[in-house]
Amino acid sequence: MGEQGKRKQIMEAAIRLFAEEGFEAASMQDIATAAGVAKGTMYLYFPSKEDLITQVYRYCYRMDVEACNAGLDEEGTALDKLCRRLDNIMDFTLSHPLESRIERLYGSRPGSMRRPGDCLEELYEDIEAVVEEGIGRGELKNLPADLLAQTYYGIATAMYLFFQAEPELWQSEDVRSRCRQVIRDSLSA
Repeated sequence: MGEQGKRKQIMEAAIRLFAEEGFEAASMQDIATAAGVAKGTMYLYFPSKEDLITQVYRYCYRMDVEACNAGLDEEGTALDKLCRRLDNIMDFTLSHPLESRIERLYGSRPGSMRRPGDCLEELYEDIEAVVEEGIGRGELKNLPADLLAQTYYGIATAMYLFFQAEPELWQSEDVRSRCRQVIRDSLSA
């Protein structure tokens, strides 16, 4: 197995153990054992546990960003893009529960940033860009873009948390449609 294969093997084991046990409880030895490598090998790829945690978070976060932006260019209006983004968020969260848990755990660590714009800056900037586009076209309420982006983010976050506890409800097209309508009713001009 090449270097990239071993690194990936370690990352996958770390994702699983961090998601199941938390960052503090999962030791480097536990991760090495789960990855099938010697503990010393871990340090060839990750100089410290903190570096491993950061790299695992960045990997999961990158997956999330890519999933959230998938297909947005295919949508014609800002509202359609925001609704597609909601679908993407929920589909990613429910199909990648370990990676989603890593993001939540990382965001709740002591000293982590608390505001959505700080914690998930790239995702938030992407939302704000769609909102600004929609305001400019007269599709969205004529309010400050950051207020509408925060409103969308708040609604999407509430749904994200709810459907993690009740994932089977997201499978209903009727429920999905009504969730999209909440977005439309909240932001539409």
